Amino acid sequence: MHPDVALHSSHRNAAPTTVPTARRSPRAVHGRLFLRWLGLLCLPATLAAAVSYVRALADSGNTTAIEQSVEWLRGHHFGDTVSWAERLYYSRNQPPNGGILAGGLPAAVSDATTTTPALPAPGVPVAVDQIAPLASQPLAGEGVWRPYGDAVNGAAAMQVAYLRPDDVHGTVLAAVVRIDQSVTTFRLVPGSKEPGHGPWPGGNAVAVSDRPNLLAAFNSGFRIADSRGGFMEGGRTVAPLRPGAASLVIDSHDTLDVAAWSGPIAASAPVAVRQNLDLIVDGGQLVGGLDDNTGNRWGHTVGNKLFVWRSGVAIDAQGRVLYVASEGLSVRTLAALLQRAGAVRAMELDINHSWVSFNAFHHEASGSLTGTKLLEDMSKSATRYLHPDTRDFVAVIACVATGNA
Repeated sequence: MHPDVALHSSHRNAAPTTVPTARRSPRAVHGRLFLRWLGLLCLPATLAAAVSYVRALADSGNTTAIEQSVEWLRGHHFGDTVSWAERLYYSRNQPPNGGILAGGLPAAVSDATTTTPALPAPGVPVAVDQIAPLASQPLAGEGVWRPYGDAVNGAAAMQVAYLRPDDVHGTVLAAVVRIDQSVTTFRLVPGSKEPGHGPWPGGNAVAVSDRPNLLAAFNSGFRIADSRGGFMEGGRTVAPLRPGAASLVIDSHDTLDVAAWSGPIAASAPVAVRQNLDLIVDGGQLVGGLDDNTGNRWGHTVGNKLFVWRSGVAIDAQGRVLYVASEGLSVRTLAALLQRAGAVRAMELDINHSWVSFNAFHHEASGSLTGTKLLEDMSKSATRYLHPDTRDFVAVIACVATGNA
């Protein structure tokens, strides 16, 4: 027989080879069962998280999906991760040293008939109401108070001054608004998420009854969970008020004050209190420790030293309200700017581009309202506060009908 034939024959007659089945170890079987049970146990939590996230996006107010996603992460134990990412971003995107302010100072928009002061030339000593510029080479009109927004009885209820907040960042612009409380009142309006716990009687936007006399509205403070303080409005307390905390207080006469909280004063019982961190100016002086963020004293997200969008509110010696905002402030330069503007007591409000917002409102002859942003680069709409908002804010109302209403 040919060898090849024998070989093929032997293959045909050979018994089929049986491959033994590998036996699963008890440990592998138990591991698979554990993963299955773990998946079943995690399913409700996963579904609950998904429902919570979808609801957060549905209640977006005036915020974007990205902003709501970040807020949702902060409220679901990812705050440290979000803060780390924000610090990394801002640390790599600080305003440059030097440079020239593109376009110069903005024009102040107002219908007040009060005479507008002439802008002094740089370096020329002229008796004019102004904030002494912090830049060593001031621009024409830098820091000069000018009428702003709708008039009340023909006169300016608000004034604005534009200037650079320090002598290092030449491209950074700050705006300071000064509000006369003799012809204005104030409202603290709760947001749907900050402080939440609604519904609130007045809703989460400027009340319809206040709109005929609405002059302006501006952002409030940090998220309540991050503010190291409480919230009270209309006698209803959402978060406990902390003794010593920097507090925006509105009393029964709708007058605004800024002070370290020491409890209600019988003569002017507060109807609203919004706390945020500690005072940054007290007795007209910068408080100590502005450069020390131990214990997140000045905020956990970006701390005190990074130059970012920040805002603040203060009271001056004449009882006028000061509001300041800029794209490039540290806690110290925010405090120094408010002090230079005449602040006796001051506190930081919210920070970051998404949340710093001041809108002045103009009453058209037709009765409609149009909004103007204090700084063009503010991210939110000029009519932001006419729509329900997720964040609480402060509305400025004329005591009488505005000049154009």
